[in-house]
Amino acid sequence: MNLLLIEDDTGIARFLQRGLSAAGHQVDWVARGGDALEQMAHRSYDTLILDLGLPDVDGLDVCRLMRQQGSGVPILILSARDTPQQRVDGLDAGGDDYLTKPFHFQELLARLRALHRRGGGDSLCCGALSLDLAAHQAALQGVPLALSAREFALLAFLVRQQNRAVSRTAVLNEVWGLNAEVTENTVDVYVGYLRRKLTGPNAPRIETIRGVGFRLEHRLS
Repeated sequence: MNLLLIEDDTGIARFLQRGLSAAGHQVDWVARGGDALEQMAHRSYDTLILDLGLPDVDGLDVCRLMRQQGSGVPILILSARDTPQQRVDGLDAGGDDYLTKPFHFQELLARLRALHRRGGGDSLCCGALSLDLAAHQAALQGVPLALSAREFALLAFLVRQQNRAVSRTAVLNEVWGLNAEVTENTVDVYVGYLRRKLTGPNAPRIETIRGVGFRLEHRLS
């Protein structure tokens, strides 16, 4: 999953980044509520992990504003506020789940999986191409595709954006992360890998949009 972590405690944030990355997730981290709202305006995420005691704005206000703006992204509140009324306030503000600090990391992972299942986001398709996000498996007309983790992440992003042009910068940010030390040429290389594997009747096609980037299209033979 692509996760946005909003946490002002550097120690907790680094611990979560390491653990979540090791579990196969891609994690962006910001320490302020305003930065989180800016991130959400430019990137899509599968789930947010939100602390409430932020330095610039209360996390409850971040929740409320996102819901007022129409965002339906699942929000897991992770906070030291542990009274029953505080948990109720978090859920009423727009949180989908609430986990109090201190917490067990495996429980956090389980809650993330539950939120993902609840959102019905375990599979994607584009024509004859299907992706099982939970199992990290892809198949074309029922035949499994041999994909690296990075190829799978790139393909999943393109399928989510199918029939829409996406820039190389957007791909880099989504698939490699905001601070990755890779160039846009890397995107072209991995697109080439996918093109060689997406062949046959009804296979989707990755079009190059000059001056823009790429677009995944469903085509019929």
